[in-house]
Amino acid sequence: MSQVLALITSDAALVRCELDRVRSRFPFETGSVVGVGGWQDGQVVQRRYGLAAPSEEAWEAPDSEVAMLASRALGVGQGMEDAAQPFRFRQWLFAAAGTLERAEQVRERLREELPEFLAAAVRGPTWEEAAFARFLAELRDIGRIEDPQLDAATAASRLGSCAKAIEQVSGGAGVTTRPGFALVASNGRVVVATRRGGQGLSYALLEGRAECARHELAAHASDAEPLVRDHRRRRSVVVASGVVAGDGWVALPDGATLAVDRKLSVTIR
Repeated sequence: MSQVLALITSDAALVRCELDRVRSRFPFETGSVVGVGGWQDGQVVQRRYGLAAPSEEAWEAPDSEVAMLASRALGVGQGMEDAAQPFRFRQWLFAAAGTLERAEQVRERLREELPEFLAAAVRGPTWEEAAFARFLAELRDIGRIEDPQLDAATAASRLGSCAKAIEQVSGGAGVTTRPGFALVASNGRVVVATRRGGQGLSYALLEGRAECARHELAAHASDAEPLVRDHRRRRSVVVASGVVAGDGWVALPDGATLAVDRKLSVTIR
C-alpha cells in the first residue's frame, strides 16, 4: 500500500509550517519507507527514510514552494532505493497511492509501451515507477517534458490520459475489477493529481493565519511583527490520499483531475 501528499504554497520559507497544519490528517502507515521531495534554486532535493527512521523527519521538507511526501510498503526483496516514492525524472517528481491487482504484469505491459529511453529509466520493480514513465511519455508526445512554462491544465490532462492507460493495461493483464489508485505529479511549478476507482484523494485550501507552533506564534499575535504578517499572507493548496473529506477537505471525484498553478488557482475537470 502506498500514500502520497503534495503541497504548493505561496511562501517557500513557511512550507514546513504549512505541512505542520495537515500532518495529523496524514499518518504514515506502519512498516513503510517514506520519501520527501522539493525544489531549491531550481534543483530537485530528495530525502528517503527507512523503516527505523522517526516519521517526524520526513516532515522537515526543504524550503520549497512545492513539497511532496510519499510512503510505500516494500514488497519481498524490494530495496528502498528502487521502490521508495516519490520517483524523480529530471525536474519531475511523481508518486501514486493504492494497489493494483497483477501489479507485476501491469508494470511490464506499461513498460513495453514506452519509448526506449523511458523504458530504460524504469529500473525498479514497482508499477508506480512504470506509471510515472507513462506520464512522462504523455508529455513527450507533446514535446513538453522539460518545458518550464508547461501549464497546469495541460499537465493534468496528460496525467488523466496516463490514468486511463493504466486502467486499459490492467484489463489487458486480466484484471476483471476496476483498479483503484491515485496519481500525483509536480515539476516544482505546478501540482497535478487524479484518482480512479476506490482510492480516495482529497484536497484543501489553506488560508493564512498567525498561529504557528513551530514559530511560537499565537492566534492573536500582532501584525507589527514581520513574521506574523508573513504567516497571515501565506496561502497553500494540499492534496493527499487517504484523507476523509470534511473540515475543509474536499474529495476529488472519481475520474477527475486536479490542476494547481503557481498562483494557487485550482481547476477540477
